[in-house]
Amino acid sequence: MRYPSSYSGMLTQSPSLPAVPVEVTPEPEGLKLEFEANRQPALFWPAPQLHPHAYRKADLTVLRFGQEPVLALEVVSPIFAEHIRQAYPAAVFHRNALPAAKPNRSALYLLLLLLIGGLLACYFFVLPALADWAVRQLPPEAEVKLGQQLYAQTVDPNDVDTARTKEVNRFLQELRVVTQYPLQVTVVNQETVNAFALPGGQLVVYTGLLNRLKSPEELAALLGHEFAHSQHRHTLRALARSLSTYLLVSLLFNDISGLAALLLENADQLDSLQYSRSLEEEADEQGFLLLKANRLAPQGMQRLFQRLQEAVPAGAEPPALLSTHPLTADRLAHLQELMKRHPYQPTPAPAPALQQIWARLDTATQ
Repeated sequence: MRYPSSYSGMLTQSPSLPAVPVEVTPEPEGLKLEFEANRQPALFWPAPQLHPHAYRKADLTVLRFGQEPVLALEVVSPIFAEHIRQAYPAAVFHRNALPAAKPNRSALYLLLLLLIGGLLACYFFVLPALADWAVRQLPPEAEVKLGQQLYAQTVDPNDVDTARTKEVNRFLQELRVVTQYPLQVTVVNQETVNAFALPGGQLVVYTGLLNRLKSPEELAALLGHEFAHSQHRHTLRALARSLSTYLLVSLLFNDISGLAALLLENADQLDSLQYSRSLEEEADEQGFLLLKANRLAPQGMQRLFQRLQEAVPAGAEPPALLSTHPLTADRLAHLQELMKRHPYQPTPAPAPALQQIWARLDTATQ
């Protein structure tokens, strides 16, 4: 093959200086490098003194020569590497030429998997833990104030059933609940079969659910369950977890007060807030223990679950593993476990005061 007499290249004489163009001529004993317009004297690189491990990538060949500072020559040509290999067969630079480094795809995939795993771990473990920590920073008095503000945003005064609100609060007082919060129940005139707890002791019960209850034991189970959500800060924890990404930003800027503002901005989620299975089971257990403390029949909680199940259209319950609430069947099984762990003998009938209040509520329902 007939090779050209010279090649165009770029010479780097120092890391701090830009590369300059040179004309590279392979001569019998080595490479001659001439600068454009003879700006510098020509250089000669004896072939035996070229550094070993030349670098090649496609048409690019990189050669190095000399001591500090080491000079680097880059030539882009499809035939230059083969030309100098044949011209200087005894030289070491081309014998150990290094091919272009290929990306280690296995390492990249592993790194990507680690990154995804880290993000998932952060989302499912770190952020919830962070949300729980932030909730613990709120003192009870701040939680009560927050609950009052959330109540003002979620409950329309025109929808409040004043008469039944008074009776349900009397009923709750008769249950002798021990709490650090000023408990207050509000009955709201809506057909929604629901009840929910606000931070700081505010409980809301819709008439759509209250009208379905048939005994004082069922009402006691319902109030005990919602009281537990408030007492154990389940509402704050669940809402903070659902907003944990925004919460993280707030905490990174050392703005704990931002938690309260964030919760207020999302008050519309409270009546549809979903708790984790563990929080729901804890609330069920506290409701059961309230029945036990008042010697009320535990079947009241069982019937409450059945009322809730009757309100759900057929086929509407998601699979247990995908549901954020324990399904009714799961909750009934949990209730059976509680009855075995905490056996007690209920009284034949609820206390007279509870029966009288229930009678007034039952009359108002009819």
